[in-house]
Amino acid sequence: MDSVLVVFFLLLGACGAFILDDVALPQYYKYGKSLVLVGGALAENNSEIYNAIIEMSGGRGVAKIGIINAASLDPVGGYQYYRDVFLKYGALEANRIPIDVNHTSANADPKVVSLIRRQTGFFFGGGDQQRVIDTLYTQTSQGRMESPALAALRERFNLGAVISGTSAGTECQPNKLMINNGMSYEALRYGVHTTYSEDHPDYLVYNPSGGLGFLDGFIIDAHFSERGREGRLAVLLDETRRQFHISRGFGVDENTALVVTHAESDAITGKVIGQSGVVFIDVTHAHHDPHSIYYSISNVLFHYLTNGDQIGLRNLNISFSPRKTPMRGHENYDHALTSDDIFYGKHRNSDHKPEFTRAATSVFDSRLDTSTYGDTYESHPTFRVILTRMAYSVGYVERKSSFHTDLTSYENLVVSIAERKQTFQTRVF
Repeated sequence: MDSVLVVFFLLLGACGAFILDDVALPQYYKYGKSLVLVGGALAENNSEIYNAIIEMSGGRGVAKIGIINAASLDPVGGYQYYRDVFLKYGALEANRIPIDVNHTSANADPKVVSLIRRQTGFFFGGGDQQRVIDTLYTQTSQGRMESPALAALRERFNLGAVISGTSAGTECQPNKLMINNGMSYEALRYGVHTTYSEDHPDYLVYNPSGGLGFLDGFIIDAHFSERGREGRLAVLLDETRRQFHISRGFGVDENTALVVTHAESDAITGKVIGQSGVVFIDVTHAHHDPHSIYYSISNVLFHYLTNGDQIGLRNLNISFSPRKTPMRGHENYDHALTSDDIFYGKHRNSDHKPEFTRAATSVFDSRLDTSTYGDTYESHPTFRVILTRMAYSVGYVERKSSFHTDLTSYENLVVSIAERKQTFQTRVF
């Protein structure tokens, strides 16, 4: 009889453990399935972003962060850095999930799977996003197959464990398409490719099998404004939308995050936190000219959201932060700015807004101009980007000390890109 009772309680305990694995985490009831997607260059002192990850993993003294540094060439060293930072911000644990391209067999190790199932949140470090895919998927004769480790990650995500990442750790998260590499000018000049060539290292390359699949309906980019990636995301969306039926994407700026809550539901929402902004690009109603010698597209919608702004990710309804005020009727300048290197980013002067952001936001701060332009520095051909504020376009701003420090957001900027036909004098301040 005693032995029967022992077996009964052992079975009861096993069932209890099984049931516990399927119980939603407490944070699920507030955030649903959630992500924190950082655009790279995440500063150690960015308490807003680190605190958000901790909070969405259960809170200080509760959060158990699984760190996946598979994108990095130095997975262990990167883990040690993030472990120290997360513990400093109040995580109960910061555990290394020991899987990378040099240890792919670990993606089926029961001990690793068990470790994943004990975490309340996850953080993917930066590096090369393809290494994350090669780590968490297994290649078979029928194509790639989800590993037990990835299946466990998905189980935890479905129960409320936040998926967060920076740089490549953000770019690897979409479902159908994943950007691998490329520059904006080369995307305009040479189109899109599915394989990387050392002879053409700046060509736009994407993975048609997609990323990890934690966010559907968007192509995701990072280091966005700082590296002038507006062109490459617009081209990729336009060139693939008929095959993959994805017409929207977003690019996250450095030291900035898009916090996604209630993913995979009609209530899915994104909120911008951190230093800069997130660009949303919509090519749903864009027109691609098939008769042009060089790439030509018009009627592309751009939205730029900064700290505190929110967007419904089903319908793209935008709510600007209450700290911001409308710009129409309160513009600070007569004319908008132009650029002779529109996709340069901000490497020229780190105290200034990136080039595309500088020109685009200036349209909303101009009393007299409703349109401006920026040219590519590269030639043969030179492409011209036209930025137009329509009657239905709106800009909001939180005024700071200068144009370059103002926190400016906008909705419905209409963008067209084509070969430049003539030259004009540029305006800079």
